Amino acid sequence: MHGTIAVRRVLVVAAIFTLGIFSTWQASAASTGSCGVERWSVKTGTDPDAGLVDLNNPVRQTIAYLTSLPAPTTIPSNARVQPTETTAFIVDATLTGYKLESDSDYHLILQDSQGRTMIAEIPDPACVGSSSPFKADITNARSEFDAKFNATTSFQSTSIPVEVEGVGFFDYDHGQTGVAPNAIELHPVLNIIFNPSSGGGGGSSQLVQNPGFESGTATPWSLSSSVLCSNSSCSSETAHSGSWFAWMDGYGSSHTDTLSQQIAIPSGMTSATLTFWMHIDTAETTTSTKYDTLKLQLLDSSGNVLANLYTYSNLNANSGYSQHTFNLSPYIGKTVTLRFTGTEDGSYQTSFVIDDVNVQVQ
Repeated sequence: MHGTIAVRRVLVVAAIFTLGIFSTWQASAASTGSCGVERWSVKTGTDPDAGLVDLNNPVRQTIAYLTSLPAPTTIPSNARVQPTETTAFIVDATLTGYKLESDSDYHLILQDSQGRTMIAEIPDPACVGSSSPFKADITNARSEFDAKFNATTSFQSTSIPVEVEGVGFFDYDHGQTGVAPNAIELHPVLNIIFNPSSGGGGGSSQLVQNPGFESGTATPWSLSSSVLCSNSSCSSETAHSGSWFAWMDGYGSSHTDTLSQQIAIPSGMTSATLTFWMHIDTAETTTSTKYDTLKLQLLDSSGNVLANLYTYSNLNANSGYSQHTFNLSPYIGKTVTLRFTGTEDGSYQTSFVIDDVNVQVQ
């Protein structure tokens, strides 16, 4: 019986050599244990969709937002659930626990100030194929973690502010410690910064949910019909980053569009800054008259106008996106609604295209 098994093993190894894949098989051996299997190509970036992940424009997001995304009804084994799994996110949180898993990943538990948790995973670089566009960043993140902690096969508790960058990933919920309600993770982790601000407390935080509209849904924005667009569904205009954006007006007829979201600016912050990217194009030819306008306002919880931050118009048309910044520090400790209102007159279109809206506090 043992002789038969030995012969089979020789035949398997011979077949691997014959197929020319021995080097790949050999590279799957982890330096700390076994490598994973389930959705492993997606977890490590060797799947066919890995090139779709925009590593140059990570989206700063909150645990609250990420854990509110709907879980997919089916999870493909060797493809990505778009747009979440083709997006790199940056999350500010508290690292509350970590462990070396049997698949050689470092399992990290991230928690926000409201007690919401989600998992982030740093694979063993030895388990990451050489074709992965994430390999160098995974290697660096693993080194950053090793320089701070010694992960073992038992969970260890900590409480340290971190800024974590990683690729969105939907796992199967099997009761993992720290698992989110929708089983979303940052997997793999591409970068981790410990104590990201000298003042502690988790560094800066981003308050706007779905800031780049990359969920592909309006939630939690309130917006007019047809404002939500993607690169594939709307012609002529494109996103500043990712695939989704808000396109207000552009009809060339009397029309009004609105885009708004309520945000709570926590007390105790030292600063609050609104930034967003906007492209304005117009068919108007005037150099002096504001025929079409976009008004940016802050409202209180009763809908009253707290501030008219700025009014843009066809006179501000530009050839590409430009970033706009406003100080919201006077509203620290308040719940406010950020509202854009675009209004066109009866002729000649003006399009106000908005993306990557952030309110950063620290």
